[in-house]
Amino acid sequence: MDSNLLPYPLLKIDDFTYNFKTDLGLEYSCSFLSYAEYFPNYPEIAHRFYSFNLNLRSPSKKRFTGTDNRIAATVVSIVSGFLESKINAVVYVCDNSDGKEAARAKKFVNWFNYFEYASEKIIQISNNFKAGDMMIYSSLLVHRKNNEIEKIILAYLELTSEEDK
Repeated sequence: MDSNLLPYPLLKIDDFTYNFKTDLGLEYSCSFLSYAEYFPNYPEIAHRFYSFNLNLRSPSKKRFTGTDNRIAATVVSIVSGFLESKINAVVYVCDNSDGKEAARAKKFVNWFNYFEYASEKIIQISNNFKAGDMMIYSSLLVHRKNNEIEKIILAYLELTSEEDK
């Protein structure tokens, strides 16, 4: 495999938190947090929903203007591993604090479409919606063999519909 597509080594903090450091010294934290509270109409599966968070912990002193494909490979590896149990679902909502949420959403969707092993096992559904004056960019990731896949997709689509937002 091309070394540019190998995931970075991970430091597993617990079953829900991972850290990694890029070749340029950027330190990232990836975590899964319960998203159950957003699915009150689906109590039988609400506990299976998690948000995925990718946070830059320390900026690099080196300037980098290209694309680091290993970050993508690392994130895809972490999320794919989390979904391998075939019982959980992941919702990714793009940070909108700096006006770059549309670019983040496009990048995230492309990461999972690019890596064939992920796209063969994982269904990704993106449903962007307006909440007030704000556009919310989100995606659902769920293993194709998840026994609750139909309910999970229905719950996500209900959550991200524009009605009453």
